[in-house]
Amino acid sequence: MLPKAKGLSPDFLFLFSALVIFMSCFFLFFKLLPAIADEPCHSRMILGILDGTDRFPKLCPYLPGYHWTVALLYWLTHFRGPGSTELLPLASPVALYFFPTMLRLLSTILSFASFVVYFFLVKTLDRNSTAAKATFFLFSPLFVPYFFLIYTDIYSLMYLFLALLFAIKRRLWLSGFFGILSLMIRQNNIFWLGFIVALVYIEDYYPQYKWKDVRQWISKFFFFFFALFLVAVFVIWNKGFILGDKAHHPLGFSLDNFFLLLFLFFFLFLPQNLFNAPKILALLKRNRWIIPILIVTFLLYLFCFKANHLYNTVQSWFQRFLHNWLLEWMRNPALWSKMLTFLPIGYSLLSLCVTRLERRSFYLLYPFTFLFLSPIVVIEPRYLFIPIAFFILFMEPPSEEITLATLATNLTLTGCLIAALSTPMALRFFP
Repeated sequence: MLPKAKGLSPDFLFLFSALVIFMSCFFLFFKLLPAIADEPCHSRMILGILDGTDRFPKLCPYLPGYHWTVALLYWLTHFRGPGSTELLPLASPVALYFFPTMLRLLSTILSFASFVVYFFLVKTLDRNSTAAKATFFLFSPLFVPYFFLIYTDIYSLMYLFLALLFAIKRRLWLSGFFGILSLMIRQNNIFWLGFIVALVYIEDYYPQYKWKDVRQWISKFFFFFFALFLVAVFVIWNKGFILGDKAHHPLGFSLDNFFLLLFLFFFLFLPQNLFNAPKILALLKRNRWIIPILIVTFLLYLFCFKANHLYNTVQSWFQRFLHNWLLEWMRNPALWSKMLTFLPIGYSLLSLCVTRLERRSFYLLYPFTFLFLSPIVVIEPRYLFIPIAFFILFMEPPSEEITLATLATNLTLTGCLIAALSTPMALRFFP
């Protein structure tokens, strides 16, 4: 008798469905769009690597690990044949016409790889809600447009996810190795390597602090310390933390991205936040001292939220970004406008206070989010990717009703974004 064929695993079916969605969205929509926002800059950097005119491009603030990767994949798929290292001519009209589409396709493949790693990271932490959390990530309107475009951010997430995955498995050398790779794409990921170290320390070694105890396990974090050393060497060599476009990416102290995160959090997790309303009321009744904290937070928002960077204006080229129009409203000095825009910010703070994370150590996410965002002066929704992705990962499993409502909300918002991108004025309406 022949053995019975085993059915396809739910993991395979889920990932295959995600792949179909990825490729369908790319081929039916995103490949048809003209170059958007920073895509021409990234395309020029990749082209410079391929034609040998600029092997270490410095057009953007971050290290070119993404550009090297895409250039390598492009080279592997476009060399003349076995035994040849010569590319098909990039200067031909046909090659130049299809070049941006090919780069988008390669970036989409890298994005799907990031999603697959996130899926298994969620499964490692919370097997029972793997599909729900992975779907939150897949369909979040914050991430969706960047899955298919020539941007570094989603690819950068993959190495952080791998670093966290192996840290959870306590394979710290591998974790540190992937953490170093993440720095090759965005050097400010060093903050999140510190988060991973703190997470492991709290879970395994706290409250050990005497050298006789520390020396027994500190060698496990060798690659993390080596990552810090590499960043220090880079800063000395580069004479600063920012690689390119230094004039427009100064480091300082700003709460602007933090306030934007809280504002968007309210809408990204709207069903969960509304469900938390009774818990918030109970919290306020038990802890009246929270109200003065909210008042102080509002005063900080009133007087400290500036959003006055050139890239965050609605003038000239920058008016095409939707987030700049939101910032234009948020920086309106009128008291009624400030109070209105603070409502989702204040509510998000309260909702986070009553939203439980799966482990006590996961609450380290909040202070490290503040450390990560506070030095950044330019306001960008892309800078919120890591905190939001980690929050989805760490939060307690939502109920089935909240999961379905959140997916419906995300799909609606994502549909609105895609509709905005597909208008004749597509370049104006970009997140």
